[in-house]
This record gives sequence, C-alpha cells and structure tokens, in this order.
Amino acid sequence: EEEEEKGEDRDAGEDDGIDYDQENVLCSSPRTRALDHFRDDRLLQSARLLRKICDSLVSSSSEEEEDKEALKDTKEKEKEKLVKYVLEKAKQSESFIEMLREDAEKDSSWETQKSFSFGGRDQTKIYYKTTENDTKLILRVDQAIKREMLVPVLATLNESQLYASWLPSWTMPKLKFSRTEKLDQRGRCSQLLLVTVECPWPFSTREVVLDALAFDDIDESGVVAVLLNSCDCEDDERVPAIDHKFGQCTRVDFHGGFLFRAIPSEGEAWKKAREKHEDEMIVSFIFNIDPKISYVPVSIIQFITRTVIGTLWGMFMKIASKVKNGEMKEHAEAIQSKRLVLYDWVDERVKSMFARIF
Repeated sequence: EEEEEKGEDRDAGEDDGIDYDQENVLCSSPRTRALDHFRDDRLLQSARLLRKICDSLVSSSSEEEEDKEALKDTKEKEKEKLVKYVLEKAKQSESFIEMLREDAEKDSSWETQKSFSFGGRDQTKIYYKTTENDTKLILRVDQAIKREMLVPVLATLNESQLYASWLPSWTMPKLKFSRTEKLDQRGRCSQLLLVTVECPWPFSTREVVLDALAFDDIDESGVVAVLLNSCDCEDDERVPAIDHKFGQCTRVDFHGGFLFRAIPSEGEAWKKAREKHEDEMIVSFIFNIDPKISYVPVSIIQFITRTVIGTLWGMFMKIASKVKNGEMKEHAEAIQSKRLVLYDWVDERVKSMFARIF
C-alpha cells in the first residue's frame, strides 16, 4: 500500500518533471510549482508561494540546513539562484506598482507637464521631478485608453526589433536612438535590450542594457506589468562589454516599468476620460534615470521633460493605434509570425483580464 501511495503521488506530479524523492528531502515541491508560475509569466503569484515556503523553513535547525546543503547539486543551485531572482524582481515590481496606483496629482513633489502631443489633458498626464541636486530624473506618464487598444499597445511595446523604425530623433539639441537591439529573449515576452543614445553636450553617448520582465497578475489584482531594470556585465553574463568603436560611451542606471490596469471607478482624476472619451484603462509608465554626470544643465532637463518625453510617448501611442488599424505592415507580420507562441496567449489573458475588471 505504501508503494502504491508513492506511485500515486508521482503520477499526480508527473508534469513537474521532478525527482520527488529528492524534492521531498529538500521541501521544494511547492517551490517547483512556484517556479512554474514564474515561467508562465506570473511573477507575483510565484513570489507569494515562495514567501510561504521561505516562512515555513525559517524554523529549520542548523543540522538540517547542513544536510540539505550537502544534497545540493548544480541543478539545485540553479533553482535557488532563480528563487532569489524571482523574490528580488517581485519586490521591485510591487514597489513600482504601489507607486503608480497613487494619484500623482495629490503628491506635491511632482511637477506637471503642461504640453502634450497625444490626446488631451483628460487622457494624457505627464509628471516629473529631479533628485540629488538635479542630477537624477524621475518621470511618470499616465495614459487613458479604450480597452481595444490594450493588445496593440502591448504588441508595440513587445516588438523591440522594430523600435528603430519609429523612434524619433532631434538635431538641435542632438538626441538620437542610434541602436536598439534585443540581446536575448526569455519565455514568451521577457527580453534583454541594449539601447544606445547619442546625447547633446555635455553628455557623451549614453547606453543602457534593460532587463525587461513582463508578467500578469490578472487573477489576483487584475493588472499586467513590465518591470524595467538596467544591468551590467557583473550582474548578467548575457550583457556585452561596452563597445567604444564609435567613441566614448557611458552606461547609465535605469529603473522603472509599465502598468496596465482599469481606470478607478471612484474619484475625479479620470472622470472626463471615462465619460467624455469612454476610456476604460490606464497605461502608466514610470522611470528614474541616473545619467552618470555631476551636473545636468537646466536647459537639458527642460528639453527632456517638455519635448522628448511627450514626443516619444505620443509616437508610441500613435504607432499602437496604427497597429490596431492594421496600418503597420512590419508589426502585422511580426505579430502573425508569433501568433501561436505568443499573441494567441496574450488574447486569452486579456480576455481573462477584462472578465475580471469590467
């Protein structure tokens, strides 16, 4: 009977592909299920389960910990590394999601940008502030959209290999996205991106490698999000060394993300967007950037906050609108080529999201 029960246990978990004798010793069968959530692009659900596991293991004796350590192999250590990554990214994600749920108009530390290139004040809201003697910039954009715009916006954001076809540039002062390259793809839609920008004086060329981690928390909180964090060679072996063949280049720090959620039904902040434009969702984007320079001229800060961000955001939303209308041939081809592996799944998850929040 005992052998039959063990067999049934293994049958029940056969999809996990795990050696359950080893897993039971390490108390990590729940961990395997948690990591499966992460691989299914459900970062926060994965972290919730992992935190429960960590809490349950706090009481382990030092002898028990030594026994477990002795049993670990390379595969086990890789899993532990992934667990740490998930918990770290979940903490960062929860922090920026909480920040974006707050009404920026009620926070006096934000400056409001008055000019817009997409929609009106009812639909597009841009905020900024500087820190550390005006050397670091924090920006936030909130955009109201109709629900049918969600998938086109997600697709425009996801097709990073096409950024160069629509990102704007400026000649006076000079600002140009000279390189946007996808270095790696993980899972359905998480990417490692290299972005190089030719900057105005007094900056040399700036570059950032972004770990873009996309996930949904639809079942729990009804949101979809993308966490963006810069990384370097010492953080990630996939990151290349800086290429100076075109001149001096400096890697910058960048942290932020996108949040997609329903417009809150209460409050006045989005009342006109709901009633006048029949918008139902908010796309929020926030980031802080350290350009690695001791002094940033006020004129450059004003150029970025008054011109660059509004133009970039307006172009992003216009491209998404064209994607929705089938006017972007390259995007349509990219979406069709990934239909089975990605966009059918996106459509299903978005349907689940709408069923939950509307």
